[in-house]
Amino acid sequence: MSLKHLKERCAGCERIGVKMNKEHIFPKWLIMRTGTDKTGIRWGENPRLPALAVTVPLCVECNRLFGEQLESPVAAIFDDLEARRGISDLEAELLVRWMWKITGLSWIATHPYGKYNRIYTLRERVLRPIDALRGDLILALSLIEAINPSYGDKPLGVDSTTEVDAVFASGVFSKIAIMAVHAPFAHLIPQAFSLFRLLPNRDATSSAKLCHPKVGFKNDTEAVSVTMLSSIALSEAHDKAARRRQRRQ
Repeated sequence: MSLKHLKERCAGCERIGVKMNKEHIFPKWLIMRTGTDKTGIRWGENPRLPALAVTVPLCVECNRLFGEQLESPVAAIFDDLEARRGISDLEAELLVRWMWKITGLSWIATHPYGKYNRIYTLRERVLRPIDALRGDLILALSLIEAINPSYGDKPLGVDSTTEVDAVFASGVFSKIAIMAVHAPFAHLIPQAFSLFRLLPNRDATSSAKLCHPKVGFKNDTEAVSVTMLSSIALSEAHDKAARRRQRRQ
């Protein structure tokens, strides 16, 4: 499902008239990892689509930068998490920015005539290091013990549904449930998740493997159900706070 109405504008940098590629909403490495290239995913009004067919237009430059600076490192982070080797503070930030990329592409795909942000493009947001907000971000992670073989694949889906807020992002991918949460809403995160608060500033400990999430879910059915239900309240809380900030500005 290539979004033809966006074909002249890059979803990453919003430039027009540059050479375009197609960017998968969910990266190809993750599609292959979850087996959804064979089973498909639910998207929009379509009950089931081939995961590799869900794309948005992305210029050649953004495609390359996203691959080099986000997708390749995050694929390695998934390897470490699923092998229970843990991740570092710097890797936690990369995972948050990767979540923002996926939810950002999803938002652009479902709001074809909307403006992602008045200040920055999606590319600027997800490729730049997080600064002012860094110490107020929590990365919540939970590993899944077993995958139900009857599904024929592993989970692949975004559960956050915010319309105004751009911080909260959640989903279950392969054997990992992930949430990026603004710290004031940490109390809404289910106990099945391990919480890692990003350091306010990067320092000598930022590269150490300090985040070792627990195996919080017995199976993928439980992980998807709990993450989806809790994401409703978290999405509403983040949107409500974002609307208050907008009224004050």
